[in-house]
Amino acid sequence: MKKLYVLLSMVLVIMLIILYPHAMINPGELAEGHQKLNSECLACHKPFDGISNEKCISCHKLSDIGKDTTGRQIKTLFHQQLSSQECSSCHAEHQGLFPEHPLNDFKHELLSTSVINNCNSCHATPADNLHTQVSANCNSCHQTQNWKNSVSFNHEMLLNKSNCASCHQKPKDNFHDLINENCDKCHSTNKWVPSTFDHSSYFELDRNHNATCNTCHANNNYNSFTCYGCHEHSERSILAEHNEEGIYNISNCASCHKSGNEHDIKNNNKSLNESDRNKIKDFIKSKDKKDKDDD
Repeated sequence: MKKLYVLLSMVLVIMLIILYPHAMINPGELAEGHQKLNSECLACHKPFDGISNEKCISCHKLSDIGKDTTGRQIKTLFHQQLSSQECSSCHAEHQGLFPEHPLNDFKHELLSTSVINNCNSCHATPADNLHTQVSANCNSCHQTQNWKNSVSFNHEMLLNKSNCASCHQKPKDNFHDLINENCDKCHSTNKWVPSTFDHSSYFELDRNHNATCNTCHANNNYNSFTCYGCHEHSERSILAEHNEEGIYNISNCASCHKSGNEHDIKNNNKSLNESDRNKIKDFIKSKDKKDKDDD
């Protein structure tokens, strides 16, 4: 008797499945485009054999996937290259009218090289501040596997390499507050720290010249300098002193004075001989004595 109940139950279930397959075995709602097949399971499924490509291709021709209803191409046509692949390996159904992730497990390796190298044929370029400044070669920074975590950013991809502040914040320190020029004047994208700028190659900032930048560089212009921002210097008095030594061009102090040290004096970028050095030393001593007598 027990076996009879089991047998009758099985027969009843089978009949219900045959009569009402959508209600009995449907795993979920079909997508909007497949709603007309809600009660037509066999349109996609083979009994005891799953879903075959032939069923899909009978409605979706590989050569037309990527075109709209008028035949106009709206996406890259690459499905014809995937004829040996199972459609269900990438596409999944029964996920609702508007599934958030319509693709199941898409692998870019299935695509041809020409398609892989043209990401924008399928994907829209992000509209954020960074991506609007780079060229369209996404694979220069990204890989198809682990798209976000395997980023290797290359500054050479930037369309404008002279606008660092468009992505990076300016350092908030006293030195950088005085600088209005682009970062590449001192820094390199290959090795950001330390900076490439060496002030000693222009002028040595010794203990007597530990001044703020704008003392020598007026109006934050680092392409020029002046020595009249401190001491008792004035162009008139300095010119008079140099004229006594037969020096009439004092437009570039650092060409002769590499630092504030009175012994570190060069003439036309050549070191003075000992006689010239002694002459300058005597001149400096006599000037110091005269200044003291005047006081």
